[in-house]
Amino acid sequence: MKLYLAGTEIPAYRSLLAQEGHTTVALSYWGLRRRTKFTKPYDLAAKFGDEAEILVDSGCHSINTKPNSDLSDAELKDIAEHYYEAFVALNLERLAYYVEFDAHQLGNDWITQQRERLDRDKAIVVWRPETGREGLEQLCQHWPNIGLTQAGIDRLDVAHLLAHLSRTTNTRLFGLGMTKTAALEHGLWYGAASTSWISPSQFGDTIVWAGKELHRYPRRYKDMARSRHKHAIADAGFDADAVLADDPTEVLRVSIWSWRQFTEHINARGVTADAKPHTAENADPTSEAVDRLPEPARHAGVTPVPVEQREKRPFPGLALVQDTAEDGTLGRPVLKTVDPGVRTCDRCYLSSSCPASQPNTACAFSLPVEIRTKDQRADVAAALLEMQAGRVFSLRFAEELEGGITNPVLSGELDRFNKMLKTVEDMAENSFSVKITATQKGAAETGLISRLFGRDEGEQARALPEPVTVERAAIETGFVDAEVIEDKAA
Repeated sequence: MKLYLAGTEIPAYRSLLAQEGHTTVALSYWGLRRRTKFTKPYDLAAKFGDEAEILVDSGCHSINTKPNSDLSDAELKDIAEHYYEAFVALNLERLAYYVEFDAHQLGNDWITQQRERLDRDKAIVVWRPETGREGLEQLCQHWPNIGLTQAGIDRLDVAHLLAHLSRTTNTRLFGLGMTKTAALEHGLWYGAASTSWISPSQFGDTIVWAGKELHRYPRRYKDMARSRHKHAIADAGFDADAVLADDPTEVLRVSIWSWRQFTEHINARGVTADAKPHTAENADPTSEAVDRLPEPARHAGVTPVPVEQREKRPFPGLALVQDTAEDGTLGRPVLKTVDPGVRTCDRCYLSSSCPASQPNTACAFSLPVEIRTKDQRADVAAALLEMQAGRVFSLRFAEELEGGITNPVLSGELDRFNKMLKTVEDMAENSFSVKITATQKGAAETGLISRLFGRDEGEQARALPEPVTVERAAIETGFVDAEVIEDKAA
């Protein structure tokens, strides 16, 4: 993969890249328009010399991402005409590649029409995510250079398709405006353009290569990150004290070196597209004469389209399995997950690093997980807990290797482990509750209580809360005028 560090329309960045010996650079035409009025021809050979390999980006991504463009269609067409005729055509021999002027505001028909004027060997046609994977495959069949933006990749995951297209076509894939290292690692790119290397001077970020990994810290972790990687920065030949003091030139030198190490690391793993020569294999075929088709016959009404009916079956990855009881009798059908068997190494985004990857073969791995009982659920929860614990200990080991400086990522993983542990503990708790509702009248009520809870409880249920006098009982029953006669009989 070739990494084109962008932002060279600014002279200071252009000079720094030349000083550090980075020769693959990118320039934004739209960014250049903000800095110059083009009163005279802009000569790239005079600005960059002979060693730099230059990729020019039209900068239309900045136009397309504005919710309401302040430019009219006529103004955009004039800018596009200047881009093609007064900038690209003038510097075509000095350019390695240039991106088409794909202003969405002007419509698909205009963009398609402008592609007729492109140089097929040097022009990069931009894929629009709304056209889907089918649109990307069609572009690769007709154009040798295809560009994909970071925003387009985030919107529609095409990582597995990029690996397939890189192996099966002669298309050179270019990442435009790339900001995420994961997208660069997984896609088989021929080239990628990025301005992320400038972020240490623009936003106070820290970018450093250490431990065979590109580390990128936001501004709030600047002091911690630079202190943590002080020895790695010094070992690479940079002034670590100047980096800690936030010297703009030194932090950018470290950034350039780090991105270069990251690119070499990707290329050493083989996660990059081979250099593909400029060929005419993707050229459009010569049009041939076509006989005039007969006039179609018109019919009244709607002609039904025959539809071939096929046997229905579950989606890949799902299956209905007949449940079997212990005595061997068949039970009800049970829906289970199974290996779909449709994943192939050629279309898998992990094929470049997978040890079992082989061309034209199905995936060699499966996940034998079944969660049907409480014990199986507990086993899966325990396995996930062990996996998270392994991640925590691995980060702790890395923290010790870096000198013991606190790693905020480790703190986050520790919190996650504690949440998972609490969830597993709650699942393991045994609880039991019984609720009984029974209603009976009079003596039958106490008899029911005695049968359920014993004779003593029944007797206690029959007893009154406190003794009741004769007078009170008479009043409560309504015999307020009765006279109590004592029985004097012997």
